This record gives sequence, C-alpha cells and structure tokens, in this order.
Amino acid sequence: MKIALTRLLIAALVATAGQSGASAREIRGLLIGVDTYRGFPRLAGSAADAHDLDASLRSIGARDLRVLINAAATRRSIMAALDDLVTRTQAGDTVFLAWSGYGAQEPGHVLGSQPDGMDAVLLLGGFDVKNRVDSGEKLLEREIHGYIRRWEEKGAQVVFIADVCFGEATTRDVDPRSAPMAYRSVSYTARSDDLQPAATQADARTAPVEFRSTTFLAAADKQSKAPEVRIPGVGQRGALSYAVARGIRGAADLDRDGTITGTELLEYARRVTYQLSDQRQRIVAVEAPAAAPFRVITRGNAVGPPKSQGSDRPDPDAKVGAGARTQADPILIASLDGDPERFAGLAIQSAHKVVQPGANPDLVWDPATHDVLSVGDVIARNVDRYDLPSIIERAALLHWLKQRATGSPLAVRIAPDDRLHRKGSRVEVEIDDVASQALVLFNVAGDGTVELLYPIGSDPPIVHDPKHRLQLQVRAPFGADQIVAVSSPRRMSELEQALHQLDRKRSPLKAREALEKTIGADSRVGSAGLFTAP
Repeated sequence: MKIALTRLLIAALVATAGQSGASAREIRGLLIGVDTYRGFPRLAGSAADAHDLDASLRSIGARDLRVLINAAATRRSIMAALDDLVTRTQAGDTVFLAWSGYGAQEPGHVLGSQPDGMDAVLLLGGFDVKNRVDSGEKLLEREIHGYIRRWEEKGAQVVFIADVCFGEATTRDVDPRSAPMAYRSVSYTARSDDLQPAATQADARTAPVEFRSTTFLAAADKQSKAPEVRIPGVGQRGALSYAVARGIRGAADLDRDGTITGTELLEYARRVTYQLSDQRQRIVAVEAPAAAPFRVITRGNAVGPPKSQGSDRPDPDAKVGAGARTQADPILIASLDGDPERFAGLAIQSAHKVVQPGANPDLVWDPATHDVLSVGDVIARNVDRYDLPSIIERAALLHWLKQRATGSPLAVRIAPDDRLHRKGSRVEVEIDDVASQALVLFNVAGDGTVELLYPIGSDPPIVHDPKHRLQLQVRAPFGADQIVAVSSPRRMSELEQALHQLDRKRSPLKAREALEKTIGADSRVGSAGLFTAP
C-alpha cells in the first residue's frame, strides 16, 4: 500500500402558477454554454452543462430561464439578455448566471484594478484574437460584476456558476503518452480590440467578497485547472455544473431532512466535483454575507438527472458531444502501439472494447514500458499483459464509484494535496461527517489488489469523531491507489467479512459485487485516488 466553502445565498420561495409576478419571488436565469470556437479546439460538454442546469432549475419551479448555446451566444445577444434580465428582476428574486466554456486572461483594461495586472475573460465562439472586431467576442469578469451590482441594488440574490478556469497551474502533470486533456482555459497574446466594456472603473476594482448577496461558484482554484470530465453513463461534462445540477434536484440533501440548504449544496458540489475529476480540480466559493438560506423541498422529487421538456432542451443524459456514453458503456482499452491483438485471449469479465490510443480510452497499456495509464496518470507499473484483466475490472469499479458519487457522497480527501507523491512521503486520508457512523475503508491498488484498511484488529466499527484520519506512507508498488470509504448508521458486518476474504487479492470485481450486495439506501460511499511514483 503504499477555499473554505461558505453559506450559499439563494431566495427560498418559488412562485406558483397561481401567484402574480408582482408578489411572487421568482428564480430567473441566463445559462450559457459554448463548445464550438473559431480558433480553439472544440469542447464537448459546455452546451450539455447549460441544458442540464436549465432542466434542473425548472424541476424546482423556475420559469424565467434563457439558454444561449454556441453560435447563439454572441456578445450582443448575451448583453441584451443580461439587460432584459435586470429589467425583469424584482426584490426577493434569485438570479442564476451560469457560464460553461473557455476562459483566459488578458492584461488589465483598468490600470491597478487587479493585483496581478490581468483581467479574467470569458470567451465566445466567434472570438478571434487576430481581428480587432472579433477579438471583442468575449465578456470581461468585471462586466459580470457590473450586472451583479445592478441585481443586488434591486434586492435580488445572485448565484454565479463559472465552469471555467483562467490559470495554468495543474494538480498533476499529464503523462505525454496520454491523449491531451481538454481544459477549459486557453492562452494567447492579446492585441488591441474595439471592445467598449459595459462596466465602470468601480466594477473593475470590485472583488467578489465585496458583494452583499451573491455567491460565486468557480470550477478551479489557483492550484488546479478545470478539465472536461467523462462521467460514466453520461458523457463529457463540466464536473462543477454537473454537480450543481444534481444537487439542485435533491442529491445535495446531505442530512436527508427533505430540504437543501446552501451550505449543503456547496459541500455536495465540492465532494462530487473532487471525485468526478479524479482530484484534478477543487472548486472555490465566495461568501455572500447577507442573504436568506436556500431551501428546496426534495420529498417526492426524484434525485436522478432531470429529463428535458420540449425539443429545444435535449435530454441531459442523452449522448452529447465526443466521448458520450450510456449506462452500459464498456471500458475502452488500447495498446499504445495500436495493436489490438495485445488483448487477444485475455479473460476479462467486465464489458470492454479495444480501441485505438487516439479514441479517448479509459486505459492505455504501454507494451514497451509495461505501464498502464488512465486519463493522464500512470496507475500501474511493470504490468504483464496477463495482469490486465484485473486492472480493467478495477476501471469498471471506479466507473461505478463515480456514478454513486452523484447520489449522497461521503467526503474523502487526500492531504496535504493531490499531487504525485514520491516514495517515503507521508499522506493522510481524511473522511468527513462520520460521527456515530459505522465505517469501512479499503484500498484498490492500481493492479486491482484489494486491501482492507478499516476496521481491522481491535478497531471500533463505529466512529465517534466527525472526521476519521488514516496515516499512510508511500511505498511500492507505485501508481494509483483508490481509497474507498463506506459509512452507515449500522455496522456493515457482511461487507467487512467479504473484504476480509478479498484482502490482498486481485479481486476488484468481487469488491464491487460486495458493495452492491451489502450497502443500503442509508449508506454513503466516497473515494479518492492516491497517485504515487518512485
């Protein structure tokens, strides 16, 4: 074996059909998703993000929503939609503004307005840095600040979801043998443009923490970037948008009391994004200091992904963009040299499909070095081809865990960080919110070996502290370990017994079967990857 989140501020009362617009509090919104760009690689999940959030907000009673996708999302159309939204907004309303697409940084338009001298910009599909007119197809973050100020002046609550990133820092380097990872940020050399910003100098100097009733949810902090992630059974998405959409529908009811508070929604989004991105991104949120808590009644409201209403809003769970999957999708495997015969005759029990290395596979085996790679990480080393079946079974288990993560996830984190940890270094696994809960921990190594971690020996099966910590030291074999945690109000003796029998065996398939058989509706499951190297 080797940003503090704060209370989300959203209006609580949703108007019913029989109420007048003048007396009702409404949820309003503008949801923007851009996949197709003139000068940058195509994204695959931004449009789906916008449609997904639209469907989820409508499921809780929102009616005044507008979605702008790809070519329809021009600077002119967005500014007009924002102005219209300001006009319609009344005191007590909640305004959702969501953006999915590319972000970038440019030298600040107002000298001294930013500590680093750079403006954050949101790029539109028609953006072209080589053309003075088309280089104005963007929105400046400070322009968003101007609209937020206007909404706040009208007495509205605001939620800004920015599924985009602006920096270049990465949590872990991507192995060059992997297919390039699609991040939602680009860089370029800014030139003069004809843009006339719709913002004042005061807007340019305003920081998010200065707003009174606005919550910012951003996809990545300064130490991480926001990749597009492949969600098993769904396809390419932004992990933050996908988490917020699931949370709004009811999955964020972490204490299961039938309502969702803003604190719960933020914590849920943090947990799910962390797990879906393989710990490559950590969301950040900025406190809104003066607002009522967000409370959505969830009893009788299905937690699953929402279905579309009408032909202009596609089913968010239908295949969308490159790499989209269905619930029965196989594990895609490839040999780095492109030879499909490398996998001939292997006894692989989980559904799988041999593809070429450029087809965005889940696993890539390098026959020259005997490394196995998954989404940019080396997960196992010195792997013979006859060892591949257990690694493929492990990938199937991880897909199942990601699907479970959008239900009621358990918070599992690796400290001090999620970078590549070297031989001999010490790390700590942290599991939150487990006071008075039974806890089971086990590891699935990169080669598929299962190892029970807790409870063993005299360990008490019921945890008394809110946070459980497990100290580990990195040693061979190196690659990736997946730490899986399960909590329940009652001791999980059957699961413990099954994992005792699987201990030190390459049995990820049987571990998954044990989970499916033994965990109940009141159980929570979470996992985190520990990535190591010599």
